[in-house]
Amino acid sequence: MSHTSPGGEARPAAESTSPPRRWVWGVLAALVAASLITGWVLLSQRGDKGATAASSPTPATSTAPSPTSATPTPAAATTLALIADFGNCGPGAQRVADMIDTWDAAAVTTAGDNTYNDDPTCTPFTDSVGDFYGDWVEDPEGPRFWPALGNHDYEDKGAGLEKYRAYFTYLPTEADPQQRWYDVKVDGIHLFILDNDAPDADLAAQQVWLRERLTASRAQDPAAWNVVIFHKPAFTSASHPDEVEMRPDAGWDYRGWGADVVIAGHQHVYEDVVVDGMHYVTAGIATNGLERGGCDDELTDGSRLCLTGVEGAMRLDATATSLKMEYRQPSDAGEVVLDAIELTR
Repeated sequence: MSHTSPGGEARPAAESTSPPRRWVWGVLAALVAASLITGWVLLSQRGDKGATAASSPTPATSTAPSPTSATPTPAAATTLALIADFGNCGPGAQRVADMIDTWDAAAVTTAGDNTYNDDPTCTPFTDSVGDFYGDWVEDPEGPRFWPALGNHDYEDKGAGLEKYRAYFTYLPTEADPQQRWYDVKVDGIHLFILDNDAPDADLAAQQVWLRERLTASRAQDPAAWNVVIFHKPAFTSASHPDEVEMRPDAGWDYRGWGADVVIAGHQHVYEDVVVDGMHYVTAGIATNGLERGGCDDELTDGSRLCLTGVEGAMRLDATATSLKMEYRQPSDAGEVVLDAIELTR
């Protein structure tokens, strides 16, 4: 057996028991150097792997700053136009329609009387609606016009439920096969359209349906604003009597079921009546030439404002935390805000 010296010279094994001192010190120096290099490499490797590679089983606490939470982007507002008592093909109807066209609204909804028989050249629905809001009815991406039935839609010459349905073919049939009441979600606003001129049995059916749908909407989509619409107002200061069959004491627990506001038409006035914290709004007239008796000298209990004979439309702007409702009138200077209601949560 032999060893190789640093110079490469082979020696017999017996000679290795007494090596020269210079050779021993050389070996020791080489071993120390190798140990230092090995330790440096191990330390470097541990540093590359991070603090969790240390021998301690407890993970080290990171000293890096925590990322800051991004501010949520607010949901875009939903804008909706609401009109009532407009279907006479008058110049005022065009002024209101032109004003609405500037709003970039998601949809238009009505509180009834989509036609009148004042002008024999104004064909019910085809002209009274189509000449002013046809682009909303026939939008290539889907209809954006959601009407309620009024008494003139039923009664006027050339009108009637059959003609109404023939024009508004797209209205939902899930609630009522005759499309008289239904609900539709327009972004952040949920519309519940009723027919207060329906027979008593159908009114009772609508009451059950509305309770179920409002309750479900509030549970499943609590951020939505629930807007109930029908033609004849339950509370009013104008010439026609109140539609007492649509009041809470007749079984319509709008507030308890989850409605945020109730809107009607028929009276050709704009009015806001507040009863037990609920706003019952009469939505004015969306044309000219249909003025009638107007607001009584003595307003009904809860009425905060009543405006007679002012053509205009309601603009609804909804976010997750507010619903702003303004009654706006077209003018040569643009438009005038005549009233504003804001609900917040």
